[in-house]
Amino acid sequence: MHFLRLVLLRALGIVGFFVLIPAMVPGATAARAEAAPGVCPRPAPIRLAEAPPAPVPLAELVQPSLGLKFDPVLNLEPPSTSSETPVYIFGRQIDGQTDDLLSARGDAEFRKLGMFIKGDYIQHDLVQDELFAEGSVKLFREGEFYEGPRLRIKLGTNQGFFDQVRYELNSAGGHGSARFAAFVQPMETRLEQATFTTCPRDRPAWELRMSELVVDQIREVGQTRSSYLYWGDTPIMPLGNLSFPLSNRRKTGFLSPSYGVSTRLGFEVEVPFYWNIAPQHDLTLYPKVMSRRGVKLDTEFRFLRPSRLGTIAYEILPNDRVEKKTREFTSIIATQRLASGWSLGLNASRASDDRYFSDFGQSLLGASQRILPAHLTLSGRLLGWNAQAEVQEYQLLQDVNAPLLQPYSWMPRLALSRTHRADPRTDRLPIEWSGFTELTSYQHPTLAQGERFVASGSMLYRHVYRGFYLTPKVSLHGTHYAHGRDGDAAKTNKKYSSAPLGIYTNNVGSATESYTRVLPSFGLDLSTILERDVVIGGRGMEQTLEPKISYLYTPYRDQSKLPVFDTGAPSLNFAQIFSDAAFNGQDRIADLNQVTLGLTSRFIEKDTGAERIRASVGQRFYFSDQQVTLPGAAARTDRESDILGQVSARITAGWSLDINGQYTGTGRFWRTGSVVSRYSPRPGSTLSAGYRYVRGSSHTLDLAFQWPIARHWYAVGRYNTSFRDLGGGVPNQRSGEIESLAGLEYDGGCWVARLVAQRFVTGARERNTAVFFQIELNGLARVGTNPLGALTRSIPNYQMINQLSPLPSKFDNFQ
Repeated sequence: MHFLRLVLLRALGIVGFFVLIPAMVPGATAARAEAAPGVCPRPAPIRLAEAPPAPVPLAELVQPSLGLKFDPVLNLEPPSTSSETPVYIFGRQIDGQTDDLLSARGDAEFRKLGMFIKGDYIQHDLVQDELFAEGSVKLFREGEFYEGPRLRIKLGTNQGFFDQVRYELNSAGGHGSARFAAFVQPMETRLEQATFTTCPRDRPAWELRMSELVVDQIREVGQTRSSYLYWGDTPIMPLGNLSFPLSNRRKTGFLSPSYGVSTRLGFEVEVPFYWNIAPQHDLTLYPKVMSRRGVKLDTEFRFLRPSRLGTIAYEILPNDRVEKKTREFTSIIATQRLASGWSLGLNASRASDDRYFSDFGQSLLGASQRILPAHLTLSGRLLGWNAQAEVQEYQLLQDVNAPLLQPYSWMPRLALSRTHRADPRTDRLPIEWSGFTELTSYQHPTLAQGERFVASGSMLYRHVYRGFYLTPKVSLHGTHYAHGRDGDAAKTNKKYSSAPLGIYTNNVGSATESYTRVLPSFGLDLSTILERDVVIGGRGMEQTLEPKISYLYTPYRDQSKLPVFDTGAPSLNFAQIFSDAAFNGQDRIADLNQVTLGLTSRFIEKDTGAERIRASVGQRFYFSDQQVTLPGAAARTDRESDILGQVSARITAGWSLDINGQYTGTGRFWRTGSVVSRYSPRPGSTLSAGYRYVRGSSHTLDLAFQWPIARHWYAVGRYNTSFRDLGGGVPNQRSGEIESLAGLEYDGGCWVARLVAQRFVTGARERNTAVFFQIELNGLARVGTNPLGALTRSIPNYQMINQLSPLPSKFDNFQ
């Protein structure tokens, strides 16, 4: 806002200077004809007999409701309808003729749209359209600023030269000096015997010294000849002829090399090459040399067209020295738009072996990938319905220490769905309805196979009476399964290393059979919202109280011998407590006879509308025992569920606290709980602490931070560990360290150094350790191992320390 006010004040000042001053000051002249220059001698100080009127406040000139902001493509180019723009000349003394030769002395200025020139003396030859300036000359044009003793330039072609210049390039955030500057054309400048750096003038560190630097604003690149990198006055290394971007525009060439050290790969060297094939296509090659494994090549091809987009990646290690075989990985993610609103999507990936990601994964998430999808989808609208046709199968990357069963494939899946939202203005009876139908053929190498058809629909009516919301709902679910082939328990155990069958217990042996199942369901919701005004900490707040009651009934149907293909039991949480589906998927329809009570309270600031605190609590009460379960799961016999609660608080603008809990009243113990707090008072300073507990499953502590510890120094770190279950259950997660990261960052003003060490789990009994060291010369290149991916994934709200301040604007040097 301060920057916006400053720009507006400057704009108002310029308008007032050009429009009001010539009319107020005796002796001041201004000549402005159509497409002709104007001349204004600099006026003497104004003396008024009376005190000037009070200035009009800016708030009255610019109303907040206007929503003024800079256009992202804001430029200083003249409108296309006019080939010429007015020019203005100022000075303490102006001589010459309007249509011939004009000279300005003493604080002389020349201005036209997109350019200004200042100096002790300015001479403008209107016949040749040429300008000469001398004495502390300053030139600004299109985000470039030059300063020196002498300038000569042809205004029509923007060709000229400048002696002994100091310059600034706002687009690159850099500056330097040159013995000579030649303006070749409007958007191209050649600098001889030049230097370039992005360091602030009060903290000089590195600079490029070169025989020639060409600033090409059309292609938005800087090109050097015979360049050398200096650190202070010490030469570091020759760089020869290179180019660097002046913006984020894509450019073909080698990217900054990276280095790394890890326990699995050894010492790594990677030199990426980027090929800007066309505006719609590009290709990046990542050749990598690994001391323990060999030479690996990763490729990424991207395309973006009006009707299709996607990414194709391919990685190959021809002869892994450790595994003694070729390792490969392929991934395709693409979308093709078809006629009449239809689209075709493909998401497929395949790896050459089970250990590919545990060896080459660069993070905990990457190393833990076990199931790779191959998914082809055709979707669109059919007679007003949303239609989908899908084919999906998986590749399982098996870990012998923690074996898994491969999921079922869809060969194929056909689905139709539609939802009608009631409009009280046009519908006499505002009834909302939805419909869903699905036909899926389930395929598996060793388990039972068959086709399942599902059709379901529901109707509800929303009624409001004296502030109460009453919503009755009825639904019907129908399923038919046609059994195709029995599963084989022996083959399953052999192929999947005796992985537990779990929900697939019924899918082997003689239990699997065809069936037809039709079940109705009824629900009723009642809710309201109460409000009152309160004052907390001197701030006016609005507190709400939002009670809700929900009743559900679905009759019982024996499903104990039915197969399971895609169904699971969701963990009970507050977001799911009011759902009418007790299972995820269509293989089980739970018997329900229950009522759910919930209460939410919110505290909302009156002035800003910001929600400061939200607290919720809820519980289910059952009128009958549970009879429908998944294979291997125990039936519920309690008449009341756990008590669920959650609290979200935004204590300050940068401090948040989220608490979730699930308490078992009958056993008097906590089943799940989590506390997550994040504190980010300013960019580059963030603390995060999270504690999560699931009884009989996991018990973890997660700490992460990025924080300044000294002038220009920042510490980064994360520690994620698992404890043994304190509730007496059998833990599914091994205790011990899951991931740890520690490092330091130094901001040198125009360069950044990062040193980071990371260790994470890659398998049930395996870990990987990596060390990153990187030096980044702002605006030029990054050299070393790249820790930014690990830092971004591991530390919430992490920010690069050389991007904490806003990037320079092309108007920064405008005067």
